[in-house]
Amino acid sequence: MKPAKKLLTLLLTLALAFSLALPAAAVDWDDFRITKQPRGLTIQKGESFTLSVEVTIPVGVEVEYTWYGAGARRIENAAASELHLGPNDSAYPSLNTKGERRASYYCNITAYEKDTGGTVISSKTLNSVSVAVTVEKTFWDKIYDITVEPFVYAGIMTLAGMMMSMGFLIPLSPFYFLFFLAEGFVTGFKGLFS
Repeated sequence: MKPAKKLLTLLLTLALAFSLALPAAAVDWDDFRITKQPRGLTIQKGESFTLSVEVTIPVGVEVEYTWYGAGARRIENAAASELHLGPNDSAYPSLNTKGERRASYYCNITAYEKDTGGTVISSKTLNSVSVAVTVEKTFWDKIYDITVEPFVYAGIMTLAGMMMSMGFLIPLSPFYFLFFLAEGFVTGFKGLFS
């Protein structure tokens, strides 16, 4: 073999060995960012809803999505860029202390860079903004609040007052009942127009 050909073969072999010995290009984590945040919603009672998040994903990484609901509880089977919940799901907004049906949600997005053997080399995590989903009462729920609910409320409050006074309020119970009935109607009418 001619010396020039031997030298060329040696150079090509060294170049191939050198390229195999070089580590893979590192992931540019600046490319991993949220481009679209989820948005809060107001829906009618009984309606389903969908929240979504969008991220730019660097080349060579795997991404996992995890959605969290009220109290930062992980939502089961919510491992995609979209969260879809219906009224029968446990993470659907439930009644809070103010009597509102409202819940907050956010998404945790983690990207993993792995080597050829599947071992994680590096990772980065992003959290979306937390957004509120509010469930409004239907028109018929509001009508119930100004027709039936005041009587239930007045009866319970009158009974509680009589029990706490050990029966001394029995002569005053009609006045108690009318007072709490009026309060219930006022609250119900406020809810009808809010």
